[in-house]
Amino acid sequence: MKLVPFLLILLFCLLSPETGLAGGKETLVDISGVSVMVDEVSATARADGLLESDIKALVISKLEKANITLLEDREWYSVFGGAYLLVEVIASKYESGASYAVFIDLELHQTVVLFGKKLGQNITTAAPTWSTGKLLSCPADGIKTCVETSVGELTDMFIKDYLEVNSAKSAK
Repeated sequence: MKLVPFLLILLFCLLSPETGLAGGKETLVDISGVSVMVDEVSATARADGLLESDIKALVISKLEKANITLLEDREWYSVFGGAYLLVEVIASKYESGASYAVFIDLELHQTVVLFGKKLGQNITTAAPTWSTGKLLSCPADGIKTCVETSVGELTDMFIKDYLEVNSAKSAK
């Protein structure tokens, strides 16, 4: 169990050395709407008060305030320019039970097309085109506030990048 926090830190260092690394804000141009999805949190974090529904409500509220069009969960795929924002929270409670090692990943997924001579045909799939993440330590009795504050900050980063590239386009 002592190995888990170390592995989370290693994973963070290997996969997320910078924020917004997966493709940058240029991939946010012409997005017509966004769905919000939250991966399941650990049972221990849920028992300590961290709920997927609260995280989703927070992200939706911030997107609404920024006037970003919201789509229903599966609607993003059928709407031209649709995308989904995926929130992943990996929370591992230390053996002492007093705190958690937490990794939060926020990714925007869009429809992409894979081309290739060997494929013989184009393949359409969803892939992350923008992402950011954060590694932190949260007290067990405050994990809800700790995670929601960080998810809010990461969502604000997405909103800033989204508005920057889409406002610049409409100003031209």
